[in-house]
Amino acid sequence: MFPREQLSHTASTLKDWAVTVNFHIVLSGVSIDVPDGWEAELAWAEGSPSPSDFSRFAESGGRVVAHLANFVMPAERGDYGSGAVETMDANAVFVALLEFDRSSRPGALFASRKGLPVDLHSRDFSPDQLQRRLPGQSGLQCFFTVRERRFVLYVVIGSHRRREVLAPEANRLLRRISIS
Repeated sequence: MFPREQLSHTASTLKDWAVTVNFHIVLSGVSIDVPDGWEAELAWAEGSPSPSDFSRFAESGGRVVAHLANFVMPAERGDYGSGAVETMDANAVFVALLEFDRSSRPGALFASRKGLPVDLHSRDFSPDQLQRRLPGQSGLQCFFTVRERRFVLYVVIGSHRRREVLAPEANRLLRRISIS
């Protein structure tokens, strides 16, 4: 679950979530230009040292978790979107970006891809890649590194049949994320 220390924007108080405005959020080198119609939350991962504990924070760098969705996300949800993905309709896209501990060994899982994937293809999505299968949904998971930082990108789309439309929607969002 998301900890209390977070930077977020939520449209949950708006009558029509599609009227959310563009905004920019930054945390620990992760920068997101959030487009209209999207909701975003960028937070310290649970178990990360507090930025106020500077020596521990400087050692580990803290770990970030980002959640982005083109629908209203519930306040309570798991790192991979449990609690949110159950509310998705066929046009919905949910993106989770999770950083792994910088002191952990990189391993083969992260060796194959450098940089945030921004060119997802419809053929990359499969119901078999979901953390938990939900009717009609499809997902993908990509492990990657950016400057010795290790991440996983987890994307869920509301309809496997609409992946030709929803994959480009996810790519438009991903191109608005930078990691330094």
